[in-house]
Amino acid sequence: MEHMDQSLFEKIKAKVELYMKALENVGIAQYETSRMKKSPQTEDELLAALEVIFQSSKELNLIFEESPNSFFVCDADGECLRVNKSYEKMVKMNRHEVLGKNVADLDGDGIFRPSVCLLTLKEKRPISVLQDIRDVKRMAVTGVPVFDENGTLFRVVTNAVKLDEMNSLTRYMRGKEKCEKQKVEKKEIIAESKAMKEVLGLADVIKNTESNVLITGETGVGKGVLASYIHETSNRSVKRMVSINCGAIPENLLESELFGYESGAFTGADKKGKPGLIELSDGGTLFLDEISELPLMLQVKILHFLQTKKLTRVGGTREIPIDTRIIAASNRALELEVERGTFRSDLYYRINVIPIYIPPLRERRDDLGVITQHFLDMYMKKYNKKMKLDEETMNFIMNHDWKGNVRELENYIERLVVTNESGWVLALDQDERSQEDGRKDALNKTVEEVEKDIIIKAYERYKSSYKVAEVLGISQSTAYRRIKKYIKESQG
Repeated sequence: MEHMDQSLFEKIKAKVELYMKALENVGIAQYETSRMKKSPQTEDELLAALEVIFQSSKELNLIFEESPNSFFVCDADGECLRVNKSYEKMVKMNRHEVLGKNVADLDGDGIFRPSVCLLTLKEKRPISVLQDIRDVKRMAVTGVPVFDENGTLFRVVTNAVKLDEMNSLTRYMRGKEKCEKQKVEKKEIIAESKAMKEVLGLADVIKNTESNVLITGETGVGKGVLASYIHETSNRSVKRMVSINCGAIPENLLESELFGYESGAFTGADKKGKPGLIELSDGGTLFLDEISELPLMLQVKILHFLQTKKLTRVGGTREIPIDTRIIAASNRALELEVERGTFRSDLYYRINVIPIYIPPLRERRDDLGVITQHFLDMYMKKYNKKMKLDEETMNFIMNHDWKGNVRELENYIERLVVTNESGWVLALDQDERSQEDGRKDALNKTVEEVEKDIIIKAYERYKSSYKVAEVLGISQSTAYRRIKKYIKESQG
């Protein structure tokens, strides 16, 4: 190989040295600069330094491209230079629509409302605003100015977070804090019907065993109440029951919330590490509500835990033995989810050792009267009121279908107690009820027709439940069920 011209060598060397000087105080570049000689003296040393620079450039580009956070980068003149995949996904906009464009023009066209890049360039300091991008509304966007080694602003980086995602996370954290601060109230189970007496009888038989339990039934029938009853009447009641709503925890937090994490497992992790919810159930009961909502990746980890009764925290290697009783619940038919591929068959058979089905309220009308009186007494005491239900109201309660089950009935009784001032609760007459039910049916039918039209058009265009879910902003399992309902079942 011919030797490099000396003047060319000196020019490239000078560029490398300037590059290293610019990164002297950049913490994230320490890995890169530590692998390079500060002043290359030979061709091999210079080539080695260039190789490190090239590899680092490739590495950083790939990292930012795959980052779960959105990134939009413009230069000091406002020209868009970089956009990553997360940005495209979040704002539903192809990167080629903005690359090379000036943010002033994009702002003038009403694409960014307002342009955070423009504000940051003007103020030369970090700026956070609520921004709309085309049809995507309510995003919290932060722009950060980037200065070179001479203190000159040469780039602006913006990062966006959807407010609904922040709100769901906030609701989850508030709910979690509330659960941690409050003692679990003992729930009373009322059983006058034969069906519910059989459910309670089975619960009493298995309460002190170690067998896994799967409680199924429609939303609102009281699956969580039955799980609490099994725990509170068992020999594990001296320890806590930890309830995990698998559908309420944001998916990106599920693993660390369930399994905990070791010290330094990831940025922001507690220095001492943190036990997960499963670990906190040691000696007591672990209630996995809405277990069908677990992502497949976590189903594997849950299955391993159920088989071994050991878990490994995120970022850890040590297996921790946990002595806990497992109760799971679902309002879906899990065997159908297994057929669809959204729920692992081995996990289903592992949790379905003792199946308990709670019938809907409309199939156990013998319970209606006593449940109604129970809620009436409870809310009269809570709101310091005395009242009676008239015959017409009781007839309505006894004959209504209560599609929301016990939860709907409880809400109805609370509403009657709160809004009534006369001491008597008067029912709507039957004609008015019929009209109200008719309006509800018409509305439900209209909504279903609109939903059907949207699903059919989306599926005809994208031919994939995954893509339909992404475009419509729903889960893939929901998209699959809607496609099956409106398209595949009608064809077959």
